[in-house]
Formats: sequence, C-alpha cells, structure tokens
Amino acid sequence: MAKRLATNYEFLKLQVTPVQMKHIIQYFEQESTPQVCVLDNGDTELSLQDKDQVIPLTFQSYGHRYVLEGSVMVKDLKLANMIRKTVTDYKGHAKVQRIYESFSMRYDYAYGIVIKIQEVRNNKIRLVYEFEDTLGDLRRLYEAQGVEDQIAWVKLQVDQLLEQRNKGEHLNDIDSALTKLAHELFVLEAT
Repeated sequence: MAKRLATNYEFLKLQVTPVQMKHIIQYFEQESTPQVCVLDNGDTELSLQDKDQVIPLTFQSYGHRYVLEGSVMVKDLKLANMIRKTVTDYKGHAKVQRIYESFSMRYDYAYGIVIKIQEVRNNKIRLVYEFEDTLGDLRRLYEAQGVEDQIAWVKLQVDQLLEQRNKGEHLNDIDSALTKLAHELFVLEAT
C-alpha cells in the first residue's frame, strides 16, 4: 500500500454550536495535546501539533455558532484522520487532497458525506466515485409531479367557479374565492 506523504485540506468549512465546539475540543484532547485559546472577540483557536509545525484552526464566533473556514496541510496521518472524522461527524464541507509519492487522491465532502473521489496521476484525472442521489432525485420528481397535479386541481376549481359566476349567483363570494385561487396558482407555478 502506498504511503501517504501529506493531506492537504484545500478547503475546509465547519459550522458548529458551542456544545459541539466543546465536543470537538474534547475529541482532540483524547488523542493529542491541543492548545485552546479563546480570543478577545470570542473566537476559539485550536492549535494542533503536526510533526514539525503547529496548525491553528480558528473557529470564528457568530452568535450561537462557530465557523471554521480555511485550508491546512497536515503531515501526520493520525491528525489528518481526526480532522476527517470531525468533518464527517459535524457535517462539514471540504476539498481534500491525499498526497502520495507518485499520485494523489482528491475527496470532495458535502454535509459530511464524500460526494466525489478522483485519482490524479501524471496530470491525468480519473473519476473513482461520484455520489448519486437517486432516492432524492425520485423524491424531487414526485414533488414536481405533485405540484403539477395541484395546479390542475386549482384550474378545475377556477373553471367551476367561473361557470357559477356566469350564472350570476353569489358574485362577491365567488370573486373572493377566485382571488385566493389565483394567488395559489401563482405560488404553485413559481415552484
């Protein structure tokens, strides 16, 4: 098996609550000795030791959320796996390149799930895996069909009300119902 030289988090984004932030700190404390510093502006900096360097991860405070956004190069395999686990556990987003001697592997994460894996060798890119949300696609198709059915139903109601209006009965009530249906039709067609 090829030996990994480094892991480059080209893009890394996590949004966590204060409770989740405490869990992240506890997780890193179990496996390493991070330095935790709360800055004057409320941001929390988690400094991790990576072989010959210190990697600062700054979680910016936004009200009841902490946001980590940036990039980092990690040489220690254990530390790289800890960051990966944090991304997956807290549904983060990342573009990661695992660097080996003669090739590299690119991983794209969205909401903590690997959505694409590519192998890069001799400046050629080969797709290894790509997430396909078949169930989600079917659900969206069903919902779209549901909207079309709702539009047809509203149009049928409008036709019936217009027939009643032509008879000259209860004009105010019919006009009010037609106004509501026209608005509903407008909303449905916008989706």
